[in-house]
Amino acid sequence: MNKHILRVAKFEIVRQLKKPAFWAATLLLPALIGGIYFISFISTQEVDENPILDENTTVAITDDAGILSDGAPFVINGDKEYGKEMVKNGEVDLYYYIPEDFLENKKVEFYHVSEGLEIFNNDGNIIKGLLLQDVMKRVDGQDALVLTGGYEIVDNKMTKDGGEANALGKAIIPFFIGLVFFMFIALCGNRFLMTVVEEKENRISELILTSVSSKHLIVGKIIAMLVLGLVQILVLVIPILIIVLINRDNQFINMVLSMIEIDLVAIVLSLLLFIVSAVFYAGTCTFVGSLVATARDASSFIGPAIIMMVFPLYFMQMFMMEPNLIVQIMTYFPFSAPVALMLREGFGTITTAEYLVGILVVAISAIIMIKLAVKSFQKNAINFSMVKPKFLRKR
Repeated sequence: MNKHILRVAKFEIVRQLKKPAFWAATLLLPALIGGIYFISFISTQEVDENPILDENTTVAITDDAGILSDGAPFVINGDKEYGKEMVKNGEVDLYYYIPEDFLENKKVEFYHVSEGLEIFNNDGNIIKGLLLQDVMKRVDGQDALVLTGGYEIVDNKMTKDGGEANALGKAIIPFFIGLVFFMFIALCGNRFLMTVVEEKENRISELILTSVSSKHLIVGKIIAMLVLGLVQILVLVIPILIIVLINRDNQFINMVLSMIEIDLVAIVLSLLLFIVSAVFYAGTCTFVGSLVATARDASSFIGPAIIMMVFPLYFMQMFMMEPNLIVQIMTYFPFSAPVALMLREGFGTITTAEYLVGILVVAISAIIMIKLAVKSFQKNAINFSMVKPKFLRKR
């Protein structure tokens, strides 16, 4: 790589890394995710939807419906008023009243002393466990298993040729890489746009071009912005992966992790698509920045490009089926191709050959866009009104 390009890239990376605003923007989202996770963790520790009795909790039950067996624990002979008095006098902590018309009304009353505002109190669920335990004593093991639903249903998906199908497992990694691409756009889009505009807006672009060529400047800035974007993505993704690792015993997370199917070819192609798509997006933003004179103008011009990139999401249902003409067009149209290819790879509706062609289209488009950005910046670097962009020399 040319030493001038490396010098520009190094300067831009160091300059951005020294800015507190860069780290503030980079750490804001991970801090927000961490805060939400911490609050969720605390709340799940404090709220138990399936509480169990401990040795310090006293319970009384009035069973007017006659559901519980003779000799069942906690059953008293007194009526509801007697049980309420026991709660008021502090003789018991929890009192449950099963009315005579329980079968019709399907309600059990629950009494306890409330201390302050209680939004989440699931001690009422204790009676469900007591009733279930009592009923299970009266049925055999097989009936008990059916009634409690304590058995596992194993879903065995098959392909047409009789092999094991795991479409969802194959889609997890491509969709995750697609999600990372959207985070990349969200985090780095404005920086790509401003990387050229700020020099023009501050009127120092002509000074910069006295030391390096427009090609070295643009390519160096794009490399720097891609590296900075990678830093931001890693800062965001690594905490998420750590949270997943910590909670790997969670039923849902464990299910997702066990489903993931590692396909090295698919992973390599997805990463390759991510790289060329990021370069294409960076080249597009830089090209727009080279055309306009102010940041306000740049924001107006880049909007349509972003809309075209996310356009395939509006037709997601089409990407789940056999590709039609609209899907094919979006697959190979440079602006919509990155997202379209990611969707088709995730849903398994694209062949490896088509995927490679799509990656090639995006790669060629990225090169063309960077060349346009270099040419445009070279001709419009000192054009601050930006009425007519210059691309060709006048003869």
